[in-house]
Amino acid sequence: KKYNDPSATENAEISARLPYIMATSRIAHFLKVMARDKIGSFMEASDAEIWLNEWIGNYVNTSPKATAEQKAQFPLREAKIQVNEVPGQPGVYSAVAWMRPWLQMEELSASMRMVATIPKAG
Repeated sequence: KKYNDPSATENAEISARLPYIMATSRIAHFLKVMARDKIGSFMEASDAEIWLNEWIGNYVNTSPKATAEQKAQFPLREAKIQVNEVPGQPGVYSAVAWMRPWLQMEELSASMRMVATIPKAG
């Protein structure tokens, strides 16, 4: 698909590449499973948000001078997770993860956004 803005067209082409989508999908799935297993140990959605942001922070390197080895060890350039309670469903949260992976040969000016509902375990 072509957009009026050339950078939007480039971003669409990059976003459509399966490896990047698979990588962010795997991280999003892992976040959902980890959070589901932790439901009940958190008092509020804000506690879950802090815990998940600390976890994903272990995979982020924001340095523009990161080496290829550092990019492999820390595959995300940026990441942020927001967790909210689902109204009318006690113990169920909605999580939104924004992730911007390091790309080896291209530049990406947009991040990937994944949305998941985290149900109670069991």
